Amino acid sequence: MDSSGREKLKGFAFMFLSSSLMGGIGAFARYIEAPGLFISFNRSFAGFLGMTAIFLATRRFHKFKNFRMSPTIILTGIFLGLLSGLYVMSTQMTTLSNAAFLIYTGPVYSTVLATIFLKEPFTKVTGLSLAAVLVGCLMIIGIINYTSGDGFTISLDLDPKYMVGNLVALASGVAYGLFLFFSRYRTDVDSDVRSYCNFTFAIITLGTILLIDRPDLSEMTTRGWVVLAVAAFITGFGAFFFLTVASKILLASELATISYQETIMATLLGIILFSEHITVIQALGGALIIAGGVSQIMFSTKNGKNGKSKASAGAGSDKELAGAPAS
Repeated sequence: MDSSGREKLKGFAFMFLSSSLMGGIGAFARYIEAPGLFISFNRSFAGFLGMTAIFLATRRFHKFKNFRMSPTIILTGIFLGLLSGLYVMSTQMTTLSNAAFLIYTGPVYSTVLATIFLKEPFTKVTGLSLAAVLVGCLMIIGIINYTSGDGFTISLDLDPKYMVGNLVALASGVAYGLFLFFSRYRTDVDSDVRSYCNFTFAIITLGTILLIDRPDLSEMTTRGWVVLAVAAFITGFGAFFFLTVASKILLASELATISYQETIMATLLGIILFSEHITVIQALGGALIIAGGVSQIMFSTKNGKNGKSKASAGAGSDKELAGAPAS
């Protein structure tokens, strides 16, 4: 493996760590007696405090000296706040697996947009990988199903108990896709600066919504506040920071496949902690997602040098993703 391939592998490792941490927010949210938007605000605020502490300790504020604000930087932070808020809301309204898999339709939108507008390479392997994870998602939420009597079926007749939650999760996926797409612009921005800006505009976005629609916190317990604090720093600052580093290295299509690992984590937590049921067809869907992610990793590390040169020729760059989500 050459140096470019090793760099790609490092990016995938950071993305795996980030998505694993992010996969835990739904489980944390079940123990917090507060609306999803309030939980998300605290996640982003924790990220903001963490980045501020790092900047002060390492004297990095000088990096803002020649920094130039632009609409894409603002939009990236706004969509970070929206995707986080909508996702946490959905984990309180549907199963953890449904919420996680539906938000991860976002990277599919991002990959298509990056291919069209940023001229990023879209290979056959990438297409097959994305197809695998997309079919896996459809199996998880029940659109593609299998019974001994009817065989394989495709139907939108989903459980009404989770319909609203699923729609909220799908909306979070749209926000995630736009977040990843706008993150591909501005090659001149330092990753730390971009991450700081993302957290700043995320908390401004969520804070504005909370000022307009004040949350009811009357039922919050001591346990709830403690869990909120822990969740904010683990799934907020920690996960978002690792995603920032990974996004600086990987292309949108590569982020799209490996990020689906979060759905596996969320599904496992749902089964272990809340006894949420998963069928054989859903397990098969999870296997497809893992296969899609692994195939993309193998292809990217093998052809990392070529992929990197193609990426630098496009309108966007990995540096713009510095400060990226997921959920």
